Amino acid sequence: MQIALAFAALILVFALTSLTTLDAFQRQIDYDRVVAVAARLELTAQQLHLQALNYKQNAPRDYPTYFRDVRLYWQDLSGQIALFDQVIDGFMVGDLSAAIGRPGAPRQATPADPRVTAAIRHLESVWQDYRQGLMAALGDDLEKPRLEWAAEHNIAAAAMLQTASAALTDSLRTWAEGEHRRMRGLTWTLIAAGSLLALGLLLLLHYRALRPLQRTMAGFQRVADGDFAHRVAVEGASEARTLAVRFNALAGRLDLLFRLSDALQRGQDLDQVVTLIAREFRGLLRFDWIGVVLANGDSSSVRLEASTLDGIPEPDAKTLFRLPGTLLEAALAQGHPLHIADLPTALARPRHEFLRAIASRGMQDVIFLPVGPSSESPVPGVIAFATRAPGRYDEAHLRFLNNIAALIGTSFGRTMRLAERGRLAAIGGFVSGIAHELRSPLTTIGLALEHLGRQPLADGARRRLDLASGEAARMERLIEDILIYARPLRLDLQVWSAVDLVRAAITLQQAQPPCTERQLRLSPPSADPPAQLLADRDRIMQILANLLRNACAAAPPEETVVIAIHHESRGGQITISVRNGGPSIPPAVLGRIGEPFVSGRPGGNGLGLAIVRRLVELHGGHLEVRSAPGAGTLVRVYLPAAEAD
Repeated sequence: MQIALAFAALILVFALTSLTTLDAFQRQIDYDRVVAVAARLELTAQQLHLQALNYKQNAPRDYPTYFRDVRLYWQDLSGQIALFDQVIDGFMVGDLSAAIGRPGAPRQATPADPRVTAAIRHLESVWQDYRQGLMAALGDDLEKPRLEWAAEHNIAAAAMLQTASAALTDSLRTWAEGEHRRMRGLTWTLIAAGSLLALGLLLLLHYRALRPLQRTMAGFQRVADGDFAHRVAVEGASEARTLAVRFNALAGRLDLLFRLSDALQRGQDLDQVVTLIAREFRGLLRFDWIGVVLANGDSSSVRLEASTLDGIPEPDAKTLFRLPGTLLEAALAQGHPLHIADLPTALARPRHEFLRAIASRGMQDVIFLPVGPSSESPVPGVIAFATRAPGRYDEAHLRFLNNIAALIGTSFGRTMRLAERGRLAAIGGFVSGIAHELRSPLTTIGLALEHLGRQPLADGARRRLDLASGEAARMERLIEDILIYARPLRLDLQVWSAVDLVRAAITLQQAQPPCTERQLRLSPPSADPPAQLLADRDRIMQILANLLRNACAAAPPEETVVIAIHHESRGGQITISVRNGGPSIPPAVLGRIGEPFVSGRPGGNGLGLAIVRRLVELHGGHLEVRSAPGAGTLVRVYLPAAEAD
C-alpha cells in the first residue's frame, strides 16, 4: 500500500504540474486573444478617422453619388459602431466570448487588473460621448443620414477615441506580459517541487521497497536451492512485508509437504503412515479424524484399513462398508477431492454407512481424497479427512488439497502398494504351500482314475469317470500355474524367430479346446524385418498359450482371433498382439488386469495373465491390455529384440 501511495503521489505531482502548465498555456492564449480584441478597437478607431477624412475630401455632388456613399460608407460605419458596442459591452460585463468570435466557447472573463479596469472605463466614457455626437450628426432619419456631418464629427473626435483605445491596448499588453511571467515562474516552481518530491519518493521506494525486496529475493534463492526451512525477514513497506509473509507461508507449506512426502515414502504400513500424518500434519491438512479405505477386488465394498481420532490410532475400527451408489464411489469416479459440506443431507441417504460412522465421532465437515488405481496404487482407495468445525474446509483449503492431491495420492499409493504386495506375498506363500500339499493326493487320484478308465464300465459310469478325470486335470494345471507364479524362475535364453514361435503356438492351440471352435490367424504371416527374440522358448510358448487360450475363451464361436507381429527395428522392440472380438473387460477389472486372482472372465482363476505379466517382465518386456465395448480386447506383449550379429 505504501508503494502504491508513493506512486500515486508521484503521478499526482506530475499530473498537477502538467495540468498547471497546460492551464498556463491556455491562459496565455486567452490573454493574447483579449489583447487582440483591444488592438481591433484601436485599429477600428483609426479606420473611422481615415474613412471620415476620405469622405470629406470626396463629398458627393449629386444624389446618385450620395446614395452610393450611403450604401458603402454608411454600411462600413454601422459595422464599426456595432463592433465598438459589442467589445465595450463585453469588457463591461466581463464576457468577451462573443467579441473574440467564439460565442459557444466557455466564458472569457476580462482581466481583474486595476489599470486595465480604469482604461476600460475611460474608453467606455469616451466611446459614449463619441457615439452620441456621431448619432446626432447623422440625424434622425437613418435612411438618409447626414454623412458629411458625421465625417466632420469623426475627424474632430478621432484623437480622443484613438488615444483611449491605444491606452487600453497598452494596459492589456502590460498586464498579459506580467501574467505570462507569473505563470512561467509558477510552472518552474511546480516542476522543481515535483522533481524534488519525485526524487524523495524514489529514495523512499529504494530504501523501503527495493532493498527489502532484494533481501527477500536472496531468501527466495535459498529456498529455491532446497533450504525450505529458511524464512525471509519481514521488513520494508507494506507490500514487501506482505510478500515476505506470504512467501514464508509458502515456504512453510513446502517444508511441511516435503516432510509429509518423506514420511509417506518411509512408511511401511498404513497404520504407521496414518498415525504419523495425524501427529505431525493435522494443522496443515486441518483434520480431527483421518481414515484410509481400500476397495475390494470386485468394487462392491470398501474396508477401513487405518484411522486416527485426535492423533490417536483406532485399531478396532476396521470395518466393511458398501461402495456402489455412495459418495466414496463418486469420489473415485471423478478422481479429485470431493467436499461433503452438507453432512446432514448426505446422511439421509441409506447407503452412506461410512459417512454415518464418521458423523458418529462428532465430525461436521468431510473431504474425500481418491487414490488410484494406478501404477503406484493398484488398489483403488480413498483418504477421508474430517473435522468437528463446520465450514472449516473453505475454497482456499480445497484448492490446496486439489494441488497436492497428486503428491499425497502417489505417496499413499506407494504405501498401499507395499501393503498389497505384502498381502499378496502372504497369500502366495499360503497358496503355494497348499498347492504342494494337494499335488500328491491329486497325482494319486489321477492314477486311480486312469486305472479305472482301463476297466469295462457302463455308459453312465464312463461319463462320470471322464468328468472326474477332466476336473483332476484342470486342478493339476491350476496347481502348476500357482507354482509357476510363486516359485523363482530361471530363463534359458537363446535366439528364436518370433514368427516361428507364434506359428508353433497357433498350431498347438488350434487343436485344443477352447480354440477348436475358433480360428487362429497370423496377420501378416511374416515380419519385415525378421523378428528375432533372445528368449526362453518354453516360457515364450507358455506366454502365447495363455494369451491364445484366453482370447479363444472370450471370443464367440467361429470368431477369428488375430495375432500380429511388429518389429520396430529402430527401437529394437518386437510387439506380439492378440485381438479377440468378444465382450469387453469391465473398467473396474481392466485397471487391475494382470494381478493374481483378478480375472475379467467368469470362471477364470486370474492367474493366466498374472503369469504372462511375470514371464514378460522377466524377459525385460511389458504387457498392455486394452478393451472397449464393441471393439473386443487387444493384448500386446512388448519384448526386446535380439541384437543382430
